[in-house]
Amino acid sequence: MSMSYALLFGVLLVVGMMGGELARRVHLPRVIGYVLVGFALGPLGQAISLDIIAETRIFVDLALGLVLFDLGRRVDLKWMRRDWTLAASGLAESLASFGAVFAVFLMLGFPAVESGLAAAIAMTTSPAVLLLIVHDTRSEGQVTERAINLVALNGLLASILTTIMLGSAHFESKVGLETALLHPLYLFLGSLAIGAIMAGIARIVARAVEKTKDVHFTLIAGLVVAAVGLATLLRLPVILALLSFGLFARNDQRGYDLLNVNLAPAGRLLYIVLFVITGASLPMSALATAGWAAAFFVLARAAGKMLAILLVAPIGGLRLKQSVGLGLALLPMSSLALLMHHDISRLFPAFGNALGATFLAGVIVMELVGPLAVNWGLKLAGESMPDLDRTGLHRTFPDPAA
Repeated sequence: MSMSYALLFGVLLVVGMMGGELARRVHLPRVIGYVLVGFALGPLGQAISLDIIAETRIFVDLALGLVLFDLGRRVDLKWMRRDWTLAASGLAESLASFGAVFAVFLMLGFPAVESGLAAAIAMTTSPAVLLLIVHDTRSEGQVTERAINLVALNGLLASILTTIMLGSAHFESKVGLETALLHPLYLFLGSLAIGAIMAGIARIVARAVEKTKDVHFTLIAGLVVAAVGLATLLRLPVILALLSFGLFARNDQRGYDLLNVNLAPAGRLLYIVLFVITGASLPMSALATAGWAAAFFVLARAAGKMLAILLVAPIGGLRLKQSVGLGLALLPMSSLALLMHHDISRLFPAFGNALGATFLAGVIVMELVGPLAVNWGLKLAGESMPDLDRTGLHRTFPDPAA
């Protein structure tokens, strides 16, 4: 007999949920409980040489697909055009974190191409951590909405930069010039095409069906799953495809045909499994192997993001506490970074060999510190409720464009 995917999903969901509730009882974010359960399950997979990410990739892709679509549709391009400091903050914190991490890895003696790829991935903030903490603390306000927009922006920039740098990695690996140029172009344009096509289909179908939240929820969920499947079939990045799907669905100038349905209750099932899988996929031995190198990496990334936000955000009218809170909300690094690392290592094995232990050790640290940083940041900004949500009920975010 072999483990079926249905049984695996059920086991991960139940044990993850229990871990989250135990964390809540000691006044920690539920996310930490999910990850700790994954850490506990990790040795089981390692004992039988199981590639957990590969075996559970369908769950990871579906969960991240839902997270990234949800994130993309919350991005308000009109707000960015009205307030240039919002986009400037995102660009500044992304580039500052890239530069700081790149410099640290070069200082540690890693090759330039591998260091650049790692620094590009390090630009990202975990969207799943941010959205779950926001839901659980019922946060709302300027800092919360800015953080959501900036996470989407740095994820988009990281995907673009990683795709570009992959061309350099191909070229360094002595592949043909046409592969080095055309493969990254295919990844980028193909992902955008999937997002645009899916958003167009969503709007056409939405105009033809009953305009109720139940019907539109089914439509969105079905198209998200289809987009994940199409990106996987065409070997395109699920991350960029689903983020662009959400962006096109929200910011189409033809009007708001899709209702702003709340994906959180159904999405939480996948989010729990996502964090358990992420924790189980991270080798704890990397902490001992990487040592101080991982600490330098984490500190450089945090310093880049925080300093850039403190320099730019006050120009947009944020007070010091709000700026610090926004910087803290951008610190978590989790499933998105792990998946990008896994995919690039598969395409370019030298990347995983050179930087694997140091990068993964940094992700392990931020799996635990990141949720606490978001929680503290939103409380410091005065936008979260005093206690974590104990009811398990969630509500939709306010629409900043309204």
